[in-house]
Amino acid sequence: MSGLLSALRNSVFRRTGSRSTSAFSVVIARKNDQEPARRYEPGGYHPVNVGDIYNQRYQVTQQLGWGQYSTVWLVKDLQEQRQAAMKVLVGDFSNDTTGWDERGTLGILRDRNTRALGYGHICQLLDDFVFQGPNGSHICIVTELMGPTVLDIYHCMPTAMPLFLVKRISKHLLLALQYMHDDCNIVHTGDNIFMTGAPPPVAPAAIRLERSDLMLARFKLGDMGSSNKMSNRYAALIQPEALRSPEVIIGAEWDTKADIWNFGCLMYEFARGARLFDPGWNVDQTGMSRSQTHLAQTVGLLGEFPGSLIQKGKHAKRYFNDEGHLLQGAGQYGITLEDLLNRAGHPPEDIALTADFLSQALIIDPSKRWSATQLLQHPWLRHVD
Repeated sequence: MSGLLSALRNSVFRRTGSRSTSAFSVVIARKNDQEPARRYEPGGYHPVNVGDIYNQRYQVTQQLGWGQYSTVWLVKDLQEQRQAAMKVLVGDFSNDTTGWDERGTLGILRDRNTRALGYGHICQLLDDFVFQGPNGSHICIVTELMGPTVLDIYHCMPTAMPLFLVKRISKHLLLALQYMHDDCNIVHTGDNIFMTGAPPPVAPAAIRLERSDLMLARFKLGDMGSSNKMSNRYAALIQPEALRSPEVIIGAEWDTKADIWNFGCLMYEFARGARLFDPGWNVDQTGMSRSQTHLAQTVGLLGEFPGSLIQKGKHAKRYFNDEGHLLQGAGQYGITLEDLLNRAGHPPEDIALTADFLSQALIIDPSKRWSATQLLQHPWLRHVD
């Protein structure tokens, strides 16, 4: 969700030894940006005001953020006497028949298997209803209140995250994906990971998180607005561009393994302090498209695409010749995950196992890419809570 939270780069690192054991704190504040006023129109945003009461129980106390298709509000549940988050979708979505169903997805995740290990790592649906306003009918989704996002925490850090924190986030996220994939047959396709145990940053205040806060927190997967049920994969193009999996780029059928590629790219970014792939890199000079650049970077890092995957791609002929080699960008990139991670300042003895873990999530062939369940058994996550 764009514009939801913006972290300030005013974190404080107090070094007491190696990066993996440094004491540190991060300060996160919400940027007080506003959603575009022009979207308050028929089919667009609903005008919400502080003090309004919805569904006879949810009293609005402050705005938390906004996205292209919704605004998000901090509310007090007058019935349960607790805080929650209320997402008010644009009016156009109330009659959407293309397959989008955030409310239905959240319902499945809430009800399918409460005993699953990953159930507690999913942001839970509390209530939903439809509200009639001047700009149409609006689906309102009430969820448990989350704290800052992991991206907010990451953007506060001057360099890479320490590996102990990347491991904890990885463990919790994989448990969430295991539940989504194995129990619910749902693909998340996004990058919204939230922290619990701390309040959300609300302007003008800021929150400071110490190492102890982060190590006691539970990380949860949330914002199911772009999720797809495996039985109804309605979206032709999924994932944030830099996290887009090889099968999606070339137009092959995708499944839950696309989430694993997402995961690998994100955890690398947190561990390295820089994106793994940059589709826009030097495109003005090379004349290559963003997808061509992305594929060239992928091949340079991870090796050639298997012919079996190329044959499945609707758009593969745009990028590969009959021998399965890139038409553009071959040989322009060449580096290993270990080489890249060595630049992050982590203890040298931690690099090889970290790179091996990430490499199992970043296998080009989705049929060989490890599942969430397999990754949870990797020795890199041994003894991680």
